[in-house]
Formats: sequence, structure tokens, C-alpha cells
Amino acid sequence: MLDVFVYVLFGLFLLMVPGFLATLVLYPRRESLDFWERMGVSLGLGVLVLIYLGFVLAQPGLKMLTLGPFVLAAFGVCLLFALLAYWRGGLEVAIIYERALMRKLNKLRPPKPKPAPPEEKPVPPELPPPSGEQPAPPEEKPAPPEERPAQPPSPPEEKRESGESV
Repeated sequence: MLDVFVYVLFGLFLLMVPGFLATLVLYPRRESLDFWERMGVSLGLGVLVLIYLGFVLAQPGLKMLTLGPFVLAAFGVCLLFALLAYWRGGLEVAIIYERALMRKLNKLRPPKPKPAPPEEKPVPPELPPPSGEQPAPPEEKPAPPEERPAQPPSPPEEKRESGESV
């Protein structure tokens, strides 16, 4: 059952990716096609590309129409379309779609739970010392000196003598 599921996903991948890359080559601007138009054209172009690829691989001189060469040729065509799309500036559209998809997927994720505050471990009470020993007095920490708010220094007062003029 799992192998059927994998084959279906792999088949959809082979149908959509070459066609999507071909739409990025043919329509490199986002305004050219909206998302659903691009998906429909991608499916049609993907089928068209794979049919032509199968036709080329089935030529009597090649006789290479088996799964391995077909998949390798499809990946080669995808690489060629990706390079052409990069050259024409169409990969920016793919980046925009990827960011929009990631935003939608992040909205579907449940929010991360807030971490619980660390619980304080109970401190066991101190046991009295065995008889015959006296406990040492607890050490006292010196009290911190009182802090006074910093005040700007006052300007020195001028001493005027009675004989001076101002």
C-alpha cells in the first residue's frame, strides 16, 4: 500500500515540476498568471513535456524508455528549465509562492506552549546538631552602605570684598 502512495506522489511530482518550471520560463512575472492559472498550465505543460520526453527516449536508435533513463531525463529537463527560469527572472515567482505557502503552514501549526515557570524545590529543614556539639552562629553579612542619590556639585560661592566693583 505504501509503495502505491509513493508512486502516486512521485508521478504527481514528475507531472507538475517540469510544467511549473516551464511556466516560470514562459511567464516570468507574477502578474502574468495567478496561482490557479499557473497550476493548471503547469499540469498541461508537464504532461506535454513528459510525452515529448517519452517520444524521444522511445526512438529505435535509443531504445531507452525505461524508468531509470526516463527519470534522469526528466530531472535533466527540470534542471534546464530551472536555469532558463533563473536567467529570465522567473524564480522570484517561485520564492514568492514558497513564502506564502510557509506562512499558511505556520498558521496551521499549533502555537508553542509557554514554558512553565520553574518550580521551587522545597528546602529540607535543618536538623539539630547531635548532642554535645553547639551549632555555630550564622555568619552575618555586612549591611550594604546607604546609597545617596547623586547630586551635582554646587558651584563655589564667590566671596566679594566690600571694595570690589562688580
